[in-house]
Amino acid sequence: MFTNIVTARIDFDYQGQHHELKTVIDIDHIVIQEDFFNLVYMSIAKANNIDMYSYQLEVMLDQSIIFYNEKGCVKGCIENGKLDLERLKQQYQVAECIPKVELIMNQHIPKDQHNESVTKALTAAYLLGKSDD
Repeated sequence: MFTNIVTARIDFDYQGQHHELKTVIDIDHIVIQEDFFNLVYMSIAKANNIDMYSYQLEVMLDQSIIFYNEKGCVKGCIENGKLDLERLKQQYQVAECIPKVELIMNQHIPKDQHNESVTKALTAAYLLGKSDD
């Protein structure tokens, strides 16, 4: 079961009909990709059987994506249906390293000294080290 998910929806009119296309996006698979929003558009199109070479897809691509029903690290990254991608990437990076930080804490720091400050410090150090890669 995915924990970092969001529902993405696109509304548009095409050939006299209103379309409300949506799908649930698994953030884990696309958050680190350069073309994040393009992948969301393509996911919505594929989930709703939109031909990848159609004029309907072109019309769909001209519309804004509305994001809602966020879970996991996506929480707090959506305001008025708009996704803050930079914030999402930061929160995803932190969420991704927490299990590793907890492992390090359990191996090297006595349990009675575990607290939020230690977790934040180790997380910052981990991310700083990772950014040097």
